[in-house]
Amino acid sequence: MKLTIGENIRTYRKAMNLTQEQLAEVLGVTVGAVSKWESDRSNPEIGMLPVLAELFGISVDALLGCHLSGKSIEQILENIKAMQLSKRYAQGSMVAEDALQKYPNHFDVVYQSARLFHMKGSEQNDSAALCRALELYNRACTLIRQNTDPSISELLIQKCIGQIYISLNQWEHALTHLKKYNFCGINNGEIGTILVLTEKYDQAISYLSDSFLDSVMELFRTVVGLANCCFGEKDWQRGLELFLWMYGVIRGLRVSEEVSYLDKIEAILLYGCAEISSQDGQPDAARAYLSRAIAAAERFDQAPDFSSGKIKFYRGDKLSLTDDFGETVMLGIERQLKNNRSDHGALLKIWMELNESKEKR
Repeated sequence: MKLTIGENIRTYRKAMNLTQEQLAEVLGVTVGAVSKWESDRSNPEIGMLPVLAELFGISVDALLGCHLSGKSIEQILENIKAMQLSKRYAQGSMVAEDALQKYPNHFDVVYQSARLFHMKGSEQNDSAALCRALELYNRACTLIRQNTDPSISELLIQKCIGQIYISLNQWEHALTHLKKYNFCGINNGEIGTILVLTEKYDQAISYLSDSFLDSVMELFRTVVGLANCCFGEKDWQRGLELFLWMYGVIRGLRVSEEVSYLDKIEAILLYGCAEISSQDGQPDAARAYLSRAIAAAERFDQAPDFSSGKIKFYRGDKLSLTDDFGETVMLGIERQLKNNRSDHGALLKIWMELNESKEKR
């Protein structure tokens, strides 16, 4: 059955993730006009037909009544993503280019095609693919209002554009671009890399140090989160391994045995080990970990140092680190013991015994 112009307009508009209001704004018409088109109460003026066809990336004939043919956009996107995953770039390039012919203004098609060409260009040192990715990323930025994926943002796309400039050895373009979009230091690592490649080591150290510190702190937060997932799933062994692995990383960042912010992180990680050991029915291990956590907590609380200056490999400006664990580490541990997550009765008893033993000494 042949579709009406109004049905086609509605179908293609939705395929592009546009609201009636957004389509009206692009075309310079009223929302009422779009509504009337889609409900077949009126038709667009003849001069508007090629504008609509170009916007939707179809022919005027198709707009006037042809059925949507071939695979759906969802299937096309799945194919492009599958090509990315399996690294079938030759076949993927053809699939992407075919999709772009049909849907040149669909954000997801443009963005996923850009990713495929970016991967191909980077892995195969293919400058033509990189240039195609650059073109598509820039187009994706103009279509960003269609995006419904919260993990994708214009800032992320601009970061990808900067990475392509790096791959193309366009250092100055890359540096200018990445600095322009360096919100919250998101591009510090790439900026530092460019400065190293151009032998500007004194400038690179600052950017790379900040990137290093951010990465360490983000890794710490991520590991704690993963370990807490294991706690919720009662996967005690995996949770303990995560905490202990991160503890080893933190120990490796010490420049000396002086008190530093690393003591606080160590105390938090050791407390996590105690908590998991207690839930796993390992009271002796829980006691040993909690005892070490208390020692690290007291060490830090007696002479708290929130400076970044005592972290190995960090060579940037001294910063004051912060967290929400507690006013002191000991109070933070106590708060964790008394919260409502699972039964901490056994561990709380060990905590009280350790504190009583300490007071008697």
